[in-house]
Amino acid sequence: MKNPKISVIMAAYNTEKYLSESIQSILTQTFGEFEFLIINDCSTDNSLNIIDEYVKQDDRIILIDNKTNLGLTKSLNLGLKKARGKYIARIDADDIALPERLRIQYDFLEKTRDVFLVGSGAYSINESGSIRTRMRPLTEIEDIKKELSVQNCLFHPTIMFRNEGFMYREKFVFAQDYDFYLSLLSNNKKISNIFEPLIKYRINPDAISWSKKSQQNNFALKANEYYHQRLKCGNDDYDKFVINEILSIDIENSTDKIILRAEIESKFKLNDLREARVICKKYFRNHGFLNKIVIYYSLSFTGERLINVIRKILFN
Repeated sequence: MKNPKISVIMAAYNTEKYLSESIQSILTQTFGEFEFLIINDCSTDNSLNIIDEYVKQDDRIILIDNKTNLGLTKSLNLGLKKARGKYIARIDADDIALPERLRIQYDFLEKTRDVFLVGSGAYSINESGSIRTRMRPLTEIEDIKKELSVQNCLFHPTIMFRNEGFMYREKFVFAQDYDFYLSLLSNNKKISNIFEPLIKYRINPDAISWSKKSQQNNFALKANEYYHQRLKCGNDDYDKFVINEILSIDIENSTDKIILRAEIESKFKLNDLREARVICKKYFRNHGFLNKIVIYYSLSFTGERLINVIRKILFN
């Protein structure tokens, strides 16, 4: 396709279990004027072969095959550099786009010219694909801006934005999406959300966002720090950022603590309260009482309706 309306960008690394379903969810969109850039980040499983088979079937797919593992941030930037669409849409290799996703977001950006980036709501699904919860986003531009100044409130695989040359900052090997949104705000770009769920977002404990939860949190704090630096001074200290200073923190800390906390949060997202309670007890036995874990443990005895209210506070 010479002039695609949308460039869909997906980075894949060892995702053979879910990859076909994710790719198929894009190829069967009701909006068909897109190119589909898939970056294989030196997978060691069958991911590359799966992508190759789809390349043979659909000429909208463009494969970028990394010869070395570059990580998510650099892989996404490779896709952004090659993207020819008017708009960029993101999707992760284990998530599922609902059939109207591209059309709805394309129409929104066409009609709402002052908005640069739009996300959406999502359904969270477990490893087998069963819907567990509905993730409800903020939709008002000022509410989103205010919330982003404190914490991330967008679902990365749902976003579509105008192709105007913005890239992810590559020192952010984690929380690259949060730094990206804050950089957009620093450039006076408006961000919105469509309330309707447009993807199924897989809560996969093996994914980066869960297995590297502590690192993700530390990089998000740095992104937030830089944003407030820019508000105050007009620029930030990104050029001086030494990422090993953050990465090494997790080496010094107890890996078991990090894993257990990530597992507890995962179980809460999946409404598996009984299992969350079991893991909380394990945390107490191994590492003593931490206030946040005590809160989780107490909440595990409450009803699902209250949990959904608390979840908005804890996870959005």
